[in-house]
Amino acid sequence: MPNTSSPYHDKGFLKLERELERLGKSGASASVIAARLCAIFIDKNRAFREYDSRELSPESVAADYLLPRKDLHHFAVENWIRHIFLPSLPESCRASLLVFGLGRLFSIYNDLGVQHSTDVDINIIHPDELGRKEKDCVARALVRLNTELHDNFGIVLELHADFSLLSPRDINKRMESKKPQERAAAVLFYKANEKSIRVIQDNPALREAVFGRVRELPDAYLFEHFLGLSTPKSSFCKIRQGQSLLIGQDSQGPRSAVKTVIGSRAYDLYCRRVFPQRLFISPPDWHFSMKYFVNRVYDYVCAMRNLGYSLGQIGLGSTKGNDGSDPDYHYLRNAHKLTLYLQELAEEKLGAYNAAIDSSYLSRERFLRFMEICGDRFRADFDGMVIAGGLIPPSRALRYQELQKKTKARVRDRFMEGPLEELKTFPPGFRYESTHKDANGYRIYVPYSWADSGYYVFSSIAERLTAIVEEKLIPALPGLGMPASGMARYLQPR
Repeated sequence: MPNTSSPYHDKGFLKLERELERLGKSGASASVIAARLCAIFIDKNRAFREYDSRELSPESVAADYLLPRKDLHHFAVENWIRHIFLPSLPESCRASLLVFGLGRLFSIYNDLGVQHSTDVDINIIHPDELGRKEKDCVARALVRLNTELHDNFGIVLELHADFSLLSPRDINKRMESKKPQERAAAVLFYKANEKSIRVIQDNPALREAVFGRVRELPDAYLFEHFLGLSTPKSSFCKIRQGQSLLIGQDSQGPRSAVKTVIGSRAYDLYCRRVFPQRLFISPPDWHFSMKYFVNRVYDYVCAMRNLGYSLGQIGLGSTKGNDGSDPDYHYLRNAHKLTLYLQELAEEKLGAYNAAIDSSYLSRERFLRFMEICGDRFRADFDGMVIAGGLIPPSRALRYQELQKKTKARVRDRFMEGPLEELKTFPPGFRYESTHKDANGYRIYVPYSWADSGYYVFSSIAERLTAIVEEKLIPALPGLGMPASGMARYLQPR
């Protein structure tokens, strides 16, 4: 059955929806409805525009900002589709379409909201017999929808040739493709999204023709979709095994593939080998994928709970915290909240979002820019979410706070020494001052940097997330239908 529950945290949006429906039934033109919808958006959005981002509180960011943002964007997109987009289509095909939204904005399991830069995923399935003329009309309307959502609301609609507008015949062809990557992408997409889509206009026959094909597949396919090695996109497991992370830079230009990703086995081993961990030295270049190393893990857990699985069934829940609940689940939730907060802060302070630039990751450079732009306020909020949220253990929290004090006071007590050959292993850009060098060895002073704090925290988060995924979520996959051949790919030494 399609998702028909209320999508809103703020039920006041239901009253506004009824108002728009009355306008439509009264015969109001599309321009009149569009004007009213834009007026509602401007009024509701004023709170965000006037919101002093210096007051973006990490403790209440979900309730005060992320969930209201989800409500407003969902309201604008769904009602524009219902009252503007669909009525603009030819009558000969309009009622025959299956139109649904998905992704973080529409998924019913999303309980923490969205940041401003969350894009919108809309998919349309049309009957096999739909004529070329009608299909072209729908395709042009989607392009127009993309422009309208961006111009009126600043919302980015993601259009993808492999998913946005297809027929059951197109989808079946992809599911049976001789190209493994194309086949996997189609199967994983429809299997993972059936129970979480937001149906805007239903066509039960089309819905069954597509989703019925994958319904009986093992639910372990959701792991593959969100975190696994079979997904065509980047993923937790791919990064862990050394795949480069494709990122958008903070200036116009092509996307870059970076290997300096926290959580990658090879990169973590390299950093531990070159930089003594007891000194809290960070490399001169590091990246942390908030999207794939935190957000998608939380999405997987929530999606599985939405299917009816208990935390214990998906690998969590074997231990209980002081309040009787699962500490790993709470850790994931707090880490997800931190990354959403940082993604929103990137949008607000760095302008790190447009057609070519993304806010899904943090880097050494971005962390230092946060410190430069926001100063002590950012550090206090970041520390609050990290320490109060339990994102680093108490023993590490004490060492982390000591690191912060030394950085602020510019203490000069961090030294490294060793054989001269070791100097050749330092990467380009590593800052240090040589205090002694002879044939027997070297001694250098390494200044403290705020980037050390970011690296220390994100390394700790990546370590805990890795333990959750590799020691709990992956071992539970056989119970979710993962065959032995599939499991073998994940049973790698840590």
